[in-house]
Amino acid sequence: MELKPYKTGTVVERYIKGILPIMLCILLVYTSCRKDITTAPSTQTTSNAALSKQIAANFSKSLAGTFGGVNLKDGVDVSVDDHLGPHHACGCTSNSLCGFVTDSLVNYNATIGDTTIHTGGHLKFYFNCINGKLSGYTAYDSLNTVKTTPASVSTYKVQQYYTIVALDSAKNFIGVNGTNDLHTSITYTNGSPSETGGAFYELSNLKIDVTNKDILSGSATFQAYGSNWNTKGTIVFLGNHQADVTSNGTTTRVTLTF
Repeated sequence: MELKPYKTGTVVERYIKGILPIMLCILLVYTSCRKDITTAPSTQTTSNAALSKQIAANFSKSLAGTFGGVNLKDGVDVSVDDHLGPHHACGCTSNSLCGFVTDSLVNYNATIGDTTIHTGGHLKFYFNCINGKLSGYTAYDSLNTVKTTPASVSTYKVQQYYTIVALDSAKNFIGVNGTNDLHTSITYTNGSPSETGGAFYELSNLKIDVTNKDILSGSATFQAYGSNWNTKGTIVFLGNHQADVTSNGTTTRVTLTF
């Protein structure tokens, strides 16, 4: 299959659009949770509930590609050129993608005022078919973003490994298994203590309604941490944009926006 040049920048920018301000927000939440968790036991329940909601929200956003990488809201009928990354396109039909593998390098640089941003890594896809028809794909993304300002150096690392399969002939429902890994850190130039935060999610048998943007069933385990704290737990998806998050022995019902 002949690969044709594709204009650089547009797909990469779409993959990492919004990653910086949202990750900064995540890191601030992790920092505040760290401070709350070390306070008196009377505040533990409130802190656990807030932490559970944020972990579930971050998970939902990561599935939608907010932090970079694959957007599962696209289902399996996705833009072929987008999946081929910023350097390749093939003009293929979906059927001709059966067994097609692509591994595209990402190298994105930007300067905004006194802030510089660099994102590097790669996007790899393997397209799966049943009876000669596109049924899903396996995706692996690994992106590393460094943001440098006069006050700080921030690093954001995102890794996703998903297997996505259509569950019905109309491809309105997809099944997802895999992992999602996010790590953030900020080092300050004035000598203030650095901050770290992150979460690792393992997805098990998620069923997603692509039309209504709803996770109908399935579960995910997670391990999350901040500079001086860590927690682990489970997310059980209930449908109707609801999920139960269990962390530190406490279960919290949360509303998800996917």
